[in-house]
Amino acid sequence: MARLARISVYPIKSLPCMGAERVRMAEGAGLVGDREYALFDARGRVLNAKRLGSRILSIRAEYGECGRRVELAAGSERLQCELATSRADMGSFFSRALGESVTIRRDSRPGFPDDAEATGPTLLGTGSIATVAGWFGMSLGEVRRRFRANLEIEGLEPFEEDLLFGPPGGARPFRIGEVDFQATNPCARCVVPTLDSRGGAGQGELSAARFAVFRRRFRRRDSAIESYGHYYRLAVNTVLAPGQAGKTLSLGDELVRLS
Repeated sequence: MARLARISVYPIKSLPCMGAERVRMAEGAGLVGDREYALFDARGRVLNAKRLGSRILSIRAEYGECGRRVELAAGSERLQCELATSRADMGSFFSRALGESVTIRRDSRPGFPDDAEATGPTLLGTGSIATVAGWFGMSLGEVRRRFRANLEIEGLEPFEEDLLFGPPGGARPFRIGEVDFQATNPCARCVVPTLDSRGGAGQGELSAARFAVFRRRFRRRDSAIESYGHYYRLAVNTVLAPGQAGKTLSLGDELVRLS
């Protein structure tokens, strides 16, 4: 039986996650609090790991009071603060840590999702995480940190979550607990999964090309992934079905395919 095994919320885009036992759905978006804050440079561009690589990946974040407080660390720089009321202090911290002018913006609905169209949580199976870890000699934790899925499902075979989506243009419904979703497509990855999640030097064994070779070799023959052009993809992109705002996901909730 496929069940929700892990919930990861990313209060500040591109920084470490906060684990949760349950989370509410936001109106018109995904998980409440996910990617609610983001860093911007002086020209108004988002500062993320795609652009900054190890400079931002080396910054640590630990959350308290259900994500209301954060403790940030970057080298000798430290900051403990309230997220909602300390954006100026956080901007100063990140400016010093990153060596450029940084401001913090907040958007609670829909936040700053990685995919502007598939704004729901990303989903990945524990079996797939373990398989990718084996390909590249990584720990499960390192794979989780690199691919940054919101929802992890146990009880699936490797890449069985690929059966949730269909060919391009045809979202498919599924349910976790009381929440209805639509699976839109397999998530295309950027450079970030090839980088050490703690900001270490070098890319190591995982490259986009090598990952795609393995992914094609071990693909589910009964999935539609081959319809999406390339195999540097992992996790399922989703949108919320209408009327899901305020509903709650909890660890242990069962995943059910509806088509």
